Amino acid sequence: MSDEKHGGEHSHRDTGPHPPHPQGIPYWQRAHKDWKFWVGVVFIAAAIVIYVLTLDLSTVPRPQH
Repeated sequence: MSDEKHGGEHSHRDTGPHPPHPQGIPYWQRAHKDWKFWVGVVFIAAAIVIYVLTLDLSTVPRPQH
């Protein structure tokens, strides 16, 4: 019996420890299923809320009329 079971050819399915990505769908269409996308959305939303609630991150008090 030979040491190579596949006749020396590498299977195109052998991608290592990572599962293959669907080839027909670009990342921006499947990004909503990725946890990194949602972490980014939460950080951006928090930054917007902080910016608005702190009066544009101003350190000078707002003038009183």
